[in-house]
Amino acid sequence: MFTIKRPQIDKKKRFTLLAVGFSAFLLIAGTFEFIPAWILRDAADGIHLWHIAELSALAALLLGGVMLALIRRPQEKLLLAQFFLLSLIILAIGFIPFDIDALVLGINIYIPVLGLGTLPLNTAGFAFLLLAGVFALAYPDRRALLSFKLKGRISIALLLLTVVFAVFLDPVINREVYYQIIGMGNNDAHALELHWIGSALLMVLLIVAGLMASTKRPGWKILGFITGEVYLFLGVITMIVPDYAGSWGEASGLFTIFGGALYILIVLAEAEGTSKSVSTPESEPVSASETLPASEVEAPAVPEGSFSPKAVSPDGTQQLVESEMYETKPAGMA
Repeated sequence: MFTIKRPQIDKKKRFTLLAVGFSAFLLIAGTFEFIPAWILRDAADGIHLWHIAELSALAALLLGGVMLALIRRPQEKLLLAQFFLLSLIILAIGFIPFDIDALVLGINIYIPVLGLGTLPLNTAGFAFLLLAGVFALAYPDRRALLSFKLKGRISIALLLLTVVFAVFLDPVINREVYYQIIGMGNNDAHALELHWIGSALLMVLLIVAGLMASTKRPGWKILGFITGEVYLFLGVITMIVPDYAGSWGEASGLFTIFGGALYILIVLAEAEGTSKSVSTPESEPVSASETLPASEVEAPAVPEGSFSPKAVSPDGTQQLVESEMYETKPAGMA
């Protein structure tokens, strides 16, 4: 029995160590440029304030928050594991075309990439693929990562809110992808550091997170709360730097703050409703045996050996004679 369970325990320990390592790397990556640019006010990062804040939202808040939640009981939060793996694949698909462009153009700029330190520009996308492979191999139940079955009703409120954000962010995503494409050939400072495509991919991942949270599969509460938290952070940042490159502006910032708060409120409200429905089970139907009339209730069964067979009394009536079941006499003393 111990030889069967030990490999499973080892897998959980390995994944826990990996999750702790990933969380630390993501938190470091999210603050690696944010602290010098926003707190120390480094003049060299002045034009990149919005994009640096987006990198912090992507690395530290979104992916870092999901990975922190997966440190304990990862198999009970399958939705978070699937979102993290899908995010790495989407980031790889988004970055690899520009890695190839950088290789063709001979660009070899070193950039910070989500906890991997500084990597050459033309290897960033492949690094995400490597991380995705390591994560999938280390997850305790790899087959479950491919299961997307719904087990209950979806959250209509979260789904509609995500659709509203998708409509709002769609033109921004298309515009920033275009800026990234033309900026690679024009030596644009934001394009050379993959800021435009990174910003577009962050918005894509936020839409994916909202859609997955609306399915209410295991881990949806945490994912929905993190999504709202990221929107709140981006809304506050765009209110602080409304005129910087890539910023959404003050009006959009107010809308984003309101939408982020609404995400959190919907998750809290529906989570409370779910817990109440679980804590109050349905009343069981009354069985027929509990409503029988007194005349139809059967008499309790008489255990064998407690009474002797019926004997006939001198007046012709039958009576039960109690047997001597508790007193045994030796043979011959009758």
